[in-house]
Amino acid sequence: MTLTAQISASVDALSEGVHGLTRSITCNSVSFDFNSGDCDKVWSDVNTFPAGGYVDIDMSVIGIGTVKLICLKNRSTSSSIGMTAGLSGSQFSNFLVDTQAWNFMPMINLGSLTLRGYPIRQGGAMLLACPDSTGFATTVGGSIMRLGGVAGEAYEIYIMGNQA
Repeated sequence: MTLTAQISASVDALSEGVHGLTRSITCNSVSFDFNSGDCDKVWSDVNTFPAGGYVDIDMSVIGIGTVKLICLKNRSTSSSIGMTAGLSGSQFSNFLVDTQAWNFMPMINLGSLTLRGYPIRQGGAMLLACPDSTGFATTVGGSIMRLGGVAGEAYEIYIMGNQA
């Protein structure tokens, strides 16, 4: 099976200033495009957090052995969410052990819920893209990614990579 997708992120910001009779406009633009031609598996979900406040996504269950893209959108307008892994430090979000790479283990206080993880504020998103590379193997360090948030609040997630 061949999977083709074009992942794009762009920002166009205009800054206007008035100094006396002079008006100035400055355009600040940035754009990133990624071709994911080396992926063969895609998985997505739009859901809400259950009463427990978190959802575990097991990459081995959804059939992804190597992650090339994660896009996580917080659909809530009032609550932050967090992306992390099990606190044992041996699950997917660490990718490699701490001495070999970075990890997602800061503390996040979501009001009534405190999590360890990468914070995604209200209406915000997080994009991790590493197409045409070795990506992140879910067999090294564990296959479970945890999303946490306030019960009833919504999120949307896309994961692309290669089959396990």
